[in-house]
Amino acid sequence: MSLFARRFSRFTLAILMLTVALAGCGKGCRKEAGEAAKKETFTLIPADSNVLIGVDWKKLQASPLGPKMTEGVPADVQPYLKDIDGLVLAMKIQGMERDAKDFLGIVNGKLDPAALQAQLTQHAEKTGTTVQEQTYEGVKIQSTAKEPDFGTAFVEGTAMFGKIETLKKAIDPSKKKGDSIEKNAAIMDLVKGVDKGKMLWAVAAIPEGSIPAGGAGNPMASLSSVKAVDLALDYAKELTVDLGIFAASKEDAQQMMTMANSYKTLFGASLASKSPELGKILSSLSIDAKESKVVLALKLDQATVEELANKAKQSGAGLAPAVPVEGGDAGVPPPPPSPAAAESVPSAPQ
Repeated sequence: MSLFARRFSRFTLAILMLTVALAGCGKGCRKEAGEAAKKETFTLIPADSNVLIGVDWKKLQASPLGPKMTEGVPADVQPYLKDIDGLVLAMKIQGMERDAKDFLGIVNGKLDPAALQAQLTQHAEKTGTTVQEQTYEGVKIQSTAKEPDFGTAFVEGTAMFGKIETLKKAIDPSKKKGDSIEKNAAIMDLVKGVDKGKMLWAVAAIPEGSIPAGGAGNPMASLSSVKAVDLALDYAKELTVDLGIFAASKEDAQQMMTMANSYKTLFGASLASKSPELGKILSSLSIDAKESKVVLALKLDQATVEELANKAKQSGAGLAPAVPVEGGDAGVPPPPPSPAAAESVPSAPQ
């Protein structure tokens, strides 16, 4: 199975199990969902995570993307998706590696562990595998024989999924054995500064040396000073994206802003003549610098967003090979990322 197919399978399995668990939980769960789970999220994230991505599930479902999020989900399960408040993903990325060393997903909502276990067993039977269970610090971690390194667990009513070793690191703070992300001042400062009221938010600390330093006179040299990024995205009647790039100094930020605006001016017209959609993006993009932070802001109307999505889909369909059978060498590549997400969201775990 291809790398992309394996990643997609893991996410599909985890989300399917958790949403069906909501169905099994029923109306009794709705009263307790929400704030209690939100307060627990950061206490479960390992301290050495350097990438966090938050999704407001209710805003996502209310957005133009909402209908796509329920495609393929059984009709009797779809009403219970409303019981999910949000999702937070945490990763540890080292250097420019494609795969996260640690990966954890936390679902904000009240789920039923018994329903989750039943769904996992049923899914395993349908796919010709078996459920595996191990206990760590009194917490049950479940996975399948086909995906032994990727599982799910419940900690004090909060549902988690991810790499098995990362799940164990998330359990440790709840047992007073390790520190949570709340002890990581650099990441928490980024979290405090990003607008978490948006549909999607993200923060990432860039490990030192991850971006090669340019030589003397190289206009890209300032990029090696990037220390962190943050992102806030909303999508209702229009798409709004705010991307922040934190440099080592005010001078580095000014240099990056000048370079970006210069490239936009030099190549914008040429690119727009070849792609009107790209021209709309460039004309709607503003680039500024505030102290040591470069701020890129983008606004696009829904019609333009859908036009870009359709064009990307058509381009992807023309390039993608057929889906292989189990064990095949070739695989379907991931669809082209959105202009906003391409620079800020790391790849899913292998």
